[in-house]
Amino acid sequence: MDQFNTLSEFLLQAGTQYRVFDMGRRVQKISTDLFSDFEHAVAPYPYPLQQHAWLAVLFWNKQQSQEHYVWFLKLPLDERGLLEQASRNQFLELVVNALGKSMNKEPDQEQQSALDHNPIIFKPSEQKLAAFTSQVRQVMKLAPSSYMTPALDYLNTPEQHSQWQEIGYQGLADIASKADDPLFNQAIVNALPVLPSQTFCALCCSLENIAIDTAIADVLLNQLKQAINESDLNHVIHAARALSHAKGPGFQQQALDALYSSELIKTERDIVVIIAGRYWQLITTEDSALLFLEAVATLNVEQDIFNQLFSDVVGIPTSRTAMLSALRNPQRSEKLAHYIAKLISG
Repeated sequence: MDQFNTLSEFLLQAGTQYRVFDMGRRVQKISTDLFSDFEHAVAPYPYPLQQHAWLAVLFWNKQQSQEHYVWFLKLPLDERGLLEQASRNQFLELVVNALGKSMNKEPDQEQQSALDHNPIIFKPSEQKLAAFTSQVRQVMKLAPSSYMTPALDYLNTPEQHSQWQEIGYQGLADIASKADDPLFNQAIVNALPVLPSQTFCALCCSLENIAIDTAIADVLLNQLKQAINESDLNHVIHAARALSHAKGPGFQQQALDALYSSELIKTERDIVVIIAGRYWQLITTEDSALLFLEAVATLNVEQDIFNQLFSDVVGIPTSRTAMLSALRNPQRSEKLAHYIAKLISG
């Protein structure tokens, strides 16, 4: 262990190449420099979720094998968003003992069990795993999965739309990952307004990980506004998710404004949850933070729920200052002031 202080150092010294992906708020590749700074606790994790960094570390060694391996790691963070290194160090020690410094050992049954059941190992949801697999294939310049062509045929053939049970997340995730390709882009644009609820929602779950362009965002914004008018909460949530990473802040802000203007935000907790989970990048000013907190307070949620939502957003480095400033804003409502007083008193 003396030679290795971080996972990135271990992977490099073992002769492997690696890529790191965030698996928390959305599936996205993060730079190895950012991962190194995070591992050395010199920079907070930029996308924390529930006070953890949810990561996929993909690694391979072309000299030894054509296989690719992945660790899904849920790394705990301190109150500043920095890595709590004890858990990572324990996992690293297990890895070195099980695989050796060159990663050429075969772990015994006990060592493999210790790795598999380590508390920082997690299993992604089926949706997240599909999005991750698609992005890995893109990054590694691998062919898409065999599920993509049937999914594309499904989108392009309205007569098949009732057969949504036959379409899995992987095919839709593969299509979403190619949304910049005109062929796939047009298929998505044409299909979104006419898909049954099940595949509309599944496709939106894939699109939330992609920086969608104007053509797709236009359709989704119309779908969002229509769903709000019809009080269709399921469609509202999924259209909002898909718009949360649209290119340029304009579509994101329009979607957020539509959520805040809807009657649903006064009664449905899921709306503020989606704002916290997917629109954190727009909570960067005192006014935007106050608007979010007032929306939570209006719902009359339990104090624990308020505390959890506050803690989730204040833990994001780009939102922290705004959220803390909003606590002291003299324009806050009496109801919000009551929540804040209980939050501070613990």
